[in-house]
Amino acid sequence: MALQSMAQAPFRVVDEINQGMDPRNERMVHERMVEIACREHTSQYFLITPKLLTGLRYDERMRVLCIASGEHMPAAEDANKLDFGNLVKIQQGLVASAA
Repeated sequence: MALQSMAQAPFRVVDEINQGMDPRNERMVHERMVEIACREHTSQYFLITPKLLTGLRYDERMRVLCIASGEHMPAAEDANKLDFGNLVKIQQGLVASAA
């Protein structure tokens, strides 16, 4: 990340940067990446990872895309069982009730 100002690129792909990190360092790197990626006139960033810690900071200018595929996914006729919008509402309800 320190050398990114040396090379211009329209986008950057970060693949599993958190692999093998302890939670403290993973949070620190994620925070730094959000800070860099959300600046004006910077590259677009794509973070690819199978998992992230809970409670990370996100910027309103960020978009989180969850791609669900693989052999353990519901069949097409059961696709409504994996409704991410509904899962987000459930999570928000759980957070609100815990507060």
